[in-house]
Amino acid sequence: MKTKLPLFIIWLSVSAACSSPVSRNIQDMRPEPQAEAGSSDAIPYPVPTLQDRLDYLEGTLVRLSNEVETLNGKVKALEHAKTHPSSRAYVQKLDDRKLKEHYLNTEGGSASAHTVETAQNLYNQALKHYKSGRFSAAASLLKGADGGDGGSIAQRSMYLLLQSRARMGNCESVIEIGGRYANRFKDSPTAPEAIFKIGECQYRLQQKDIARATWRSLIQAYPSSPAAKRAAAAVRKR
Repeated sequence: MKTKLPLFIIWLSVSAACSSPVSRNIQDMRPEPQAEAGSSDAIPYPVPTLQDRLDYLEGTLVRLSNEVETLNGKVKALEHAKTHPSSRAYVQKLDDRKLKEHYLNTEGGSASAHTVETAQNLYNQALKHYKSGRFSAAASLLKGADGGDGGSIAQRSMYLLLQSRARMGNCESVIEIGGRYANRFKDSPTAPEAIFKIGECQYRLQQKDIARATWRSLIQAYPSSPAAKRAAAAVRKR
């Protein structure tokens, strides 16, 4: 009995040691918080509102309606040509100069006049949207304004598109459209303004050295323009 008692005590001690929890150091596995996307220098682009979307849809409908009218005019011209085969055969015998004159004076002339009228209507409607603060609708109507024949309507439409994009804060579009406008209509009084807007957008996009170079080129090309004076002030301040 005396030998069994110590063995029983030893067995209890071993059981208690095996059942006791072992403390462990648990490492903190929580992932580090990710850095916020973007930087403080990023340009906050305006989020389009419901009114902007409605204006965009309205402008799209107007533009499509005018395109349908243009296509209808071309269809009528083709129908007229089919009903007058003798006149068309005679045109094919003319030289290039007379052929062009005949085209402008007959079915081609009506289609061309209709195209000019459509472009003028689009510009007038877009100008109303712009004056009302609906810059998205104006830009939608003038989506193809960087084309055209280089006339006064094309020039005004393209510059209005540039202004609309600038008011919307679309700097990439301003730089692209402004560059084409300044090259295409370099003799117009609004060409210096377009170049100045390019410099403004370059500065906002943190392209400060490029913006200063743009303003300096503006001062050299159009030294007496109001835009050149603003460019000189911008270079001094920035």
